[in-house]
Amino acid sequence: MVNRRQILVAGAGASMLAVEAMAQSPDPAYAVTYLEVAPGEVNAARRLLASYRDTAKGNGPLEFTVLEQVARPNHFVIIERWPNAKAREDNAGSIAGRTFRTALALLQIAPYDERPHLALSVGPADPAPAALYVVTHVDVVPPKRDDAVAELKTLSERSAGSAGNVRFDTLVQASRLNHMTLVESWTDAAAQEAHSVTDAAKSFRTALGPMSGALYDERLFTLLK
Repeated sequence: MVNRRQILVAGAGASMLAVEAMAQSPDPAYAVTYLEVAPGEVNAARRLLASYRDTAKGNGPLEFTVLEQVARPNHFVIIERWPNAKAREDNAGSIAGRTFRTALALLQIAPYDERPHLALSVGPADPAPAALYVVTHVDVVPPKRDDAVAELKTLSERSAGSAGNVRFDTLVQASRLNHMTLVESWTDAAAQEAHSVTDAAKSFRTALGPMSGALYDERLFTLLK
């Protein structure tokens, strides 16, 4: 069995090891995919994504969530969690998966940006319905990766289960271990805004600043029905 901690704290040359380990690991395999379609094709994209989601759910995913960005409705995110990497790859390579990608290509104005991930800090989701989702891409300079991982885990542990929180998970990109993704969901926007000014959130942002390799990329979403 792969020791995830050893993978995450390995040296700068560990990215290829992480990819290989993910393929062998019995742990769930995640993917976060960013999509951008032409503004005039939003409704067509919604229908296509909903159909693919419903079909994919028949292939045994632990999660297959499609989100639409609040500020830019032509931007979408797919969050997948599968029992293992092979199950995720089998779905992507299925007839339905290939048909989806072909149809989507006609609507897109940017490449299909699929990023396999590993779990860093993932807790059980609250059964309460979520009105707002937040997906944040965190990029830190490689020498500070371990410090960033520690800060992210602390933030997740302090935030999960707070008022209005439904989900607060941290994932790490398999091919680039200094790139992480925060996935949050909240009962409403007010709960998310209240969390953003807590000591936990402010302490995290302060600590992360000097480590950052890019802007803090936080995006708000709603669930595609």
